[in-house]
Amino acid sequence: MMDLNNLYFPIYNIQIVNNKNVKEGIDMKKITILFISLMLFSLANIAYAAEIHTDKVSKGAVGASHSASGKNLKVMIEKDGQKYSYALRNDGNPDYYPLQLGSGSYKVSVLENVSGNKYSVLKSESINANISNNNDVYLNSIQIIDWKPSDPAISKASSLKNVDGVYGYIIKNIKYDYDKAKTVKPGYYPVLNETFKTNKGICYDYSSLEAGMLRSLGVPTKLVKGYAKGVDGYHAWNEILINGAWVVVDSTFDAAMWGGNVKYSMKKNTGDYQKVYEY
Repeated sequence: MMDLNNLYFPIYNIQIVNNKNVKEGIDMKKITILFISLMLFSLANIAYAAEIHTDKVSKGAVGASHSASGKNLKVMIEKDGQKYSYALRNDGNPDYYPLQLGSGSYKVSVLENVSGNKYSVLKSESINANISNNNDVYLNSIQIIDWKPSDPAISKASSLKNVDGVYGYIIKNIKYDYDKAKTVKPGYYPVLNETFKTNKGICYDYSSLEAGMLRSLGVPTKLVKGYAKGVDGYHAWNEILINGAWVVVDSTFDAAMWGGNVKYSMKKNTGDYQKVYEY
C-alpha cells in the first residue's frame, strides 16, 4: 500500500480586482478576450472535473472518476483515523471502492500526483454512510474485485453453484505465475477475467477471482492483505462468510498443496494470518 501521509496542498495566488478602482476608458476588446478565456478555462475544468459517486453508499461502496489522460491519480478514503488509498483510472470512467469501516462519516478525496510522494487534492467530500447490512459491503463489484454477471468467470461460478465448487475449481485450475511475481509493480490490481482466461496469477489474482465468483453467488467474501505463516513477504487471501462465521481461505497456498499432492484443508487457522487490510 503506497504511503500518502505527506500530501501536498497547493495554494493558488488569486488576485481580486476591486471594480471601484478601475479607471474609465477600459479597453473593451481586452475585457472580451479575457472573459472568453475565463469561460473556456471554466468549461475545461467542468469537463475534466473529479467526481465522487454516492449511488452505492447504502450498499457499502463509493465511486470516483476523473478524466485526466496521463495523470497519476489516487483516491483516499478516511474514517475515524483509518485511511485506505487506491489507484484511480484517468479515463473518466468510475471506479468503486468499499466502505469496509462500517456506517458513519467518511472523507473521500481524489488526489493527483505532483512529484514523488506528493499529491494535490482535486476534490474532497464528506459522505454519511448508513449501511443497512455490513455484509453487503462484501458483495459489491469494486475496483480490485470487478465483476459483471455476463463475465466468463461469473458464468463459470454459476455452474459451480457454491463455495466448495468455486474453491475446488480455483485450486485445481489456477497456477502460480512466478514470472509475474518477480515483475509486478506498485499500484497493480487484479483483473479477474484475465486470471480466469490465462489460468494463472499471483496471490492477489487468486483472491480477487475467488471473491468475485463467490460474491456473484451471493456469498459475502473479503479480499484480505497482510502476512501469513510460511509465506515470504506481503500476501493476499480470502475470508468467506460460512454459516454465519468468517472463515480464512488461502487458495494460493492450497493450489500449491494440491499440485504437490500434499494434504490440505480449506479452513485455515486464523492465528497463522496477520490481517493488515481488508476489502
